[in-house]
Amino acid sequence: MNMVENLTQGKSAREWEALLADRFVPGRIALQSAGPGGRLDQHARFSRLWLAQLSIQPQSITHEIPDLVTLSAEERASVIAHVVVEGDGFIEQSGTRLPFGAGDISFRNLAEPSRVVFKTPGSFYAIRLSATIMRIHRSGQVKSRHLAPRITHGAALPTEMAHRLLSGMAMDGSCGATDFYLSFALPWLFAAAYHGESAPEPAIRAANEVRWQQVLEYLEQHLYDADELSAIACARAIGVSERYLHRLFAQRGLRFSRTVLAKRLEAAQAMLQCGAYREQAIASIAYQCGFKDPAHFSRLFKARYGVSPSCFRAESDWVTPP
Repeated sequence: MNMVENLTQGKSAREWEALLADRFVPGRIALQSAGPGGRLDQHARFSRLWLAQLSIQPQSITHEIPDLVTLSAEERASVIAHVVVEGDGFIEQSGTRLPFGAGDISFRNLAEPSRVVFKTPGSFYAIRLSATIMRIHRSGQVKSRHLAPRITHGAALPTEMAHRLLSGMAMDGSCGATDFYLSFALPWLFAAAYHGESAPEPAIRAANEVRWQQVLEYLEQHLYDADELSAIACARAIGVSERYLHRLFAQRGLRFSRTVLAKRLEAAQAMLQCGAYREQAIASIAYQCGFKDPAHFSRLFKARYGVSPSCFRAESDWVTPP
């Protein structure tokens, strides 16, 4: 291991942006609320593998072309992987938006612009590794220009193993022989996770992306329609078959029903911590977000966030709409 550092948090968006640019990748930060953007707790480098442990507040981090051109050729040929311990959000790259949650691993290349959005406070490991190792199994084949963005889910074996390995590694200066050799195993685990069963198809055509954006727009417009939002209705609205609609989700490692559920839970979570809805009953919020049964909503909310809607509301810092 070449170096290890314990770092402090940025006290403002600008300081946090500068800290990440100095230690990781330049980008533009947009915080959802005032205050520190997060904390870069530990930072280590094993040979060509760069990793860090971070705690973060809700925000978006955008890497545009002016940011990427400041990187070296070796850095631009790298991949960013986020091993999510807590929190949820999504990544965007190459016209694709992919949601992630606790337990998942997200992948983005550093050759193209991208954005990552953290909707909730969270913690994760950030890893920068060479894209070459992700392509070794195709060394004799024609390679695509860049690795596609991807989410691998926590249930996948390589993803679970990467979590366990990182949680047991020392990044505080006490690196021993075990951690040294484990650092060589990490890139192979990430490659296995990236190409695992939960990964989408490697090539998605431009026409496919147009349909996908139509799907996302339809979901946003009808998310709160408990009786009208269905796979059949969505497929009819954008002019495709239901089978094709499900294929669009499968190519991205997603399912229609789970995506709708996640978006509705996210909407309910936002309303529960918004001062404008403070006096509204939880059942009313459930109905407004497209749930037909408040009791079922409460069970789903607790399964997703680890706390009941009432406890979440009681513990929330109220957000006042602008």
